Amino acid sequence: MQMNKCKYICSALIALLLMVSCKKPDFETQQQAMSTGTINDYLNNNFDFSLFAAAVSKAGLADSLGQSGTAFTVLAPMNSAFNKDGIYNAADFDAWSADSLRYFVRTHVLPAKLFYSNIPLSSDNRYVNLNGVRLYISRSNDPAVGLSVNGVNVQQQPSLSPATAVTYGAAQLNGVVYPLPNTVKVLPVTVQGFLSARPNLSHLVAGLKKFGYWDQLSTDGPFTVYAPQDSSFERQGITLDSIARMDVSYYDPVLFGGYFLKPNHLFVLDIVQLPPPSGILYLPFQTPDPNYKLIMCQQTFGNGVGIATTASTQTSTLISVGPFANNVYGSQGTPFLNESRNINFLYKLQGTYINYTCSNGVVHLLSGLLVMPSKVVKK
Repeated sequence: MQMNKCKYICSALIALLLMVSCKKPDFETQQQAMSTGTINDYLNNNFDFSLFAAAVSKAGLADSLGQSGTAFTVLAPMNSAFNKDGIYNAADFDAWSADSLRYFVRTHVLPAKLFYSNIPLSSDNRYVNLNGVRLYISRSNDPAVGLSVNGVNVQQQPSLSPATAVTYGAAQLNGVVYPLPNTVKVLPVTVQGFLSARPNLSHLVAGLKKFGYWDQLSTDGPFTVYAPQDSSFERQGITLDSIARMDVSYYDPVLFGGYFLKPNHLFVLDIVQLPPPSGILYLPFQTPDPNYKLIMCQQTFGNGVGIATTASTQTSTLISVGPFANNVYGSQGTPFLNESRNINFLYKLQGTYINYTCSNGVVHLLSGLLVMPSKVVKK
């Protein structure tokens, strides 16, 4: 009788241990429970965030982020992110106006605790930052692009063990910190204002005006603009003078209408987070010209974006009209500024790629043209 009782107790203990061991740990709750400092403490005690901590202090937000009773989510650019923008030490922020620096820091802060597990498994979930401006945060099952904000990949938290699921964000007493490898570029201007303020985009601006697209870029949108530098036009022999002399009735409108989409608000990582149907390596989007579509590509075909005829997007062979149209299939697209044509997947961009989120859309900088005039002459 005593032996049976012992067996029963042992069996019960084993069952209880199995139940405990099988229970999935709440990593974020554990993190928060172990937190002993505030967001401001975390930034100041981690060298990788020393530049952002300096920006927070100069912007006058250190006290707010240092109060344990508050609630924030901080999207914190690492030092390497600032280095890409030409900022290497805290003194570099002295060249910024107080308002600009404050706007920049507040761009990266949400007035609420946002844990990774609470973010919907979807693209472009909208959250308002301290400036009252929407940020677009996407979460995906694809570990390569598991979490991103305005097209910037969020760095994963170090794994506790090989068996630990991938997660993001370091929980603090008053919120969460997500490390970013790039700064988030959010500007309080329209895409039209962005383009007109940059002298190195004057050829694109001239073409958009010539073909009657310019005025609409100040309206609600949303727009996605792909902007080649002036040097890209000049390399192809297209000057401001030649644009001014173009006969708009001679070319399909895609000649300059191919550089923007409406109504679309597309980041590069959207192609991975919302992949195309099985067997298709690209997603086509209608340009203002019904005869042509802009394609965002998932693999080496494109390395960025391209323009193809509408009819060819329904077949296995795309007919491109860009400067790389004569290249073999798989290498016809235009890369983003400073990016290599040898990239296999868009999420492997080497870190020089930057997009700018404006009040009515997003602007991507390109390394070359999307459309060659000789390939879009009206028949």
